[in-house]
Amino acid sequence: MSEQSIGAPAVRIRPLPLRGVLRIGKAADIWHKAALSAPVAFGVPALVLLALGRLDLALYTSAGSLCAIYSHGEPYASRARFMAVVVLGMLASVGIALVTAASTDSAAIRVAVAALLAAAHKTLCDAARTGPPGGLILTFVTASCLFVPGERLADVPFHLALGLAGGAVAWLVAMAPGLVRPDGPERTAVARALEAASRLAAADPDGAARARHDAAAAINAAWHTLLRAGARTPARAANRRRLERLLVHAGTVVAGTPDDPDRLASWAVDLRRNRPVPRPPARPGEDGELAGI
Repeated sequence: MSEQSIGAPAVRIRPLPLRGVLRIGKAADIWHKAALSAPVAFGVPALVLLALGRLDLALYTSAGSLCAIYSHGEPYASRARFMAVVVLGMLASVGIALVTAASTDSAAIRVAVAALLAAAHKTLCDAARTGPPGGLILTFVTASCLFVPGERLADVPFHLALGLAGGAVAWLVAMAPGLVRPDGPERTAVARALEAASRLAAADPDGAARARHDAAAAINAAWHTLLRAGARTPARAANRRRLERLLVHAGTVVAGTPDDPDRLASWAVDLRRNRPVPRPPARPGEDGELAGI
């Protein structure tokens, strides 16, 4: 063995960061909305089928009903369109799955179709930024439909009609909160931005960089939410303008202007509890920032 090999430094192998992959992430602040909407949207058609003695058809209605899991972060103006697209996408995938199940008994072909549909769901959900659970629910339902025993081509239209009925219930369930709190998604998005700005204002120097990044991301997401919301009435337009002023105020914290973290947090609480939208103190140049939005 040479002297060079004896004196060579040992190569250190860094372990893979598996801990972060396996760690359960923090639940979203609106997790309960999807958790409650899905059982309601599933239960209504299921109870009807139970009363008719045809609970065996629940798989088909559930294809549309499970779409209620999606879109809870969307403003209601865009949620209506988004939910319609999700339901139609689900029915298109289920239609392919049912036709395949009725046309062949080959497990290999069914698995291949399931893989292609899963890839399509993943690609389209990522492109549309649906957020969790992404294409998981669509893939789960269509994979189940691919292996339905005894499926016949003549029954496919009726089964898709059942899925459409379930999707209609899901659409109504997703839109129903707008009757009580029509600006709820916008309030939640701005509240997140204010909470992130509050954490930044209270952060120590070591955590300031991460807190600033989180605040900037939350503010950007809130702006996108407000821009998709629209304002069809003067009252809604005035309310949106006040929410925009809160976002501008939060943005000044990201830019380095000191602020009271408790005040920012209290504004966020007011928004979440459906109280009147707070009015932050006017800042120089604020009207110019909001012009044209």
